[in-house]
Amino acid sequence: MDKTLTNLLATDAFAQRFGCGLNPKLRQAIEADLRFPAKAAVPRPDPRTMATLTDDDAVRLDDYRPTAERTRA
Repeated sequence: MDKTLTNLLATDAFAQRFGCGLNPKLRQAIEADLRFPAKAAVPRPDPRTMATLTDDDAVRLDDYRPTAERTRA
């Protein structure tokens, strides 16, 4: 699959010369997938967005279970 994605990016670079190509977000996702296989295939976070995050914007996944689903040990 890596070879296919690399070929797709090379084709996109060639197509960019003629004014067409992949959606920039898709290109970033493919590049991220090649950099971090099976770990994080997402575009890089925007530093401006990351600077405005607060603790209220984060949710711990292990703590997030509705009260009705919690069981007593």
